[in-house]
Amino acid sequence: MSSSAGYGWSYVDQEAERRRQLRARLAAEAQRAENLRRAEARRAELRARLGELNEQAQGLCGEAGQLRRAYRTARVAVETVTVGAGADEAELTRAVERARAANARAAQELAEAVQDVWSAVLPEAVAEPERPRPTRAEARRSAGEAKAAAAAEAEAAAERARAEQAERVERVRAGALVEAQAVLDRDVPRCDPADLERVAGLVRALRAAATVPDVRATLTDLAALVQHSVGRRARDEERAELRAALAELVREAEPADREGLLADLAAADDPAFLRPAVEAAVARADARRNRVPVAAALAEVLRERDYLVGEDFEDLLAADGEVVVPFGDPDPDRAVAAGGGEVRDGQAEGGGEPPAAGYGLRLVLAPDRATLSTAVVRRDDSGTGDAWQDEEQDESVQQWFCEEQLPAIEEGVRLQGVRLERTSAMAPGAMAAGLVPGGSWPQPPSAAAPRRRGGRSKRSGATGAAAVRKPQERGRER
Repeated sequence: MSSSAGYGWSYVDQEAERRRQLRARLAAEAQRAENLRRAEARRAELRARLGELNEQAQGLCGEAGQLRRAYRTARVAVETVTVGAGADEAELTRAVERARAANARAAQELAEAVQDVWSAVLPEAVAEPERPRPTRAEARRSAGEAKAAAAAEAEAAAERARAEQAERVERVRAGALVEAQAVLDRDVPRCDPADLERVAGLVRALRAAATVPDVRATLTDLAALVQHSVGRRARDEERAELRAALAELVREAEPADREGLLADLAAADDPAFLRPAVEAAVARADARRNRVPVAAALAEVLRERDYLVGEDFEDLLAADGEVVVPFGDPDPDRAVAAGGGEVRDGQAEGGGEPPAAGYGLRLVLAPDRATLSTAVVRRDDSGTGDAWQDEEQDESVQQWFCEEQLPAIEEGVRLQGVRLERTSAMAPGAMAAGLVPGGSWPQPPSAAAPRRRGGRSKRSGATGAAAVRKPQERGRER
């Protein structure tokens, strides 16, 4: 029960909303296709790099063959790595790393073979001849034999310790390489391509690590880099898709908002922070666009209730945001008058007639948000002249409006596709009806128009309601 009420409204053009969502999805899919194109380019780059490494391996193989034929050196194994035509990014990355490691190993073995050849062919004359020991020195050496034996034992112990340490390092390194390979197999396809060279460098450092702390530190760095790279790539791709979708939605905003939001989206590291601003801008634009269908729905419902709705109602409400619609005066043949001319009960049988003349409904659509307010108003020159009677008459009309009119108006508007949510209400009699100057009151229908007995005809002509902001277009009729 209320003499005035406020509403939040929403109107959804289903087809327009469907097209908007499809455009946003299309933009996101286009960005996803771009991400896939970049991944394909990365695979092509890895294939080219693998081809270069295989050419290098063929060169090493040729050098090793020539050296073996000329100097009978040991065979140097050179591996050529191949992959299938459908290899994914992870397989290509592993193949490149394996080819790089094989080439490095073959180059090292070839260098050692060359060094062995040079050592064998150097003239023995370049070696310094052994100098004979003086007899006196031989006599003196016997005293230091114990000391030399102790030093030799210490050296042997140190060598054994170094061998054990090297064996332990090799064992730890082998386990770390197995763990690193598992991480690479699982996560490298999801890494940021910009990080793959650093990943490969850490794998090489892991293979060359000389101490157990170095092995463990390098493995930790590798796992952290891969995890960070995977997260960054997923985040960047998600942000790129969201950025594309929001940029498409921004096109639905008003031009004043659109340019700034597009610039902010292009510059933002994380477009998610701009989602509320984009949605608010689109909502404001929707509220402005949807004022027209909302005004049309209100006009249709009020005409069905026999309010004096003019042809300019929709344009004025949508553009100016405020309209007064007269209820129409009660049928004098059906009114029951009391002393002093006060209309105590002017309701027609079956409802529909206001209890008193000179009242109407003010409707206000907010300019920048989806809110609607309604209030019962009275023409300022239609009172009884007695403040107490005016208050009683206001409350009577307000009671009639909230009991017989407002629920039907709300339901009718909802049936027109406009969702209403009441946000405020004022009880009948809580406040006097608002006054509208007589010069601003919408012109009543022409006296020549006959009125049907037992009810009011539906009026939709130009003589109906218009905005209170155009008093010069309205006359006054007593």
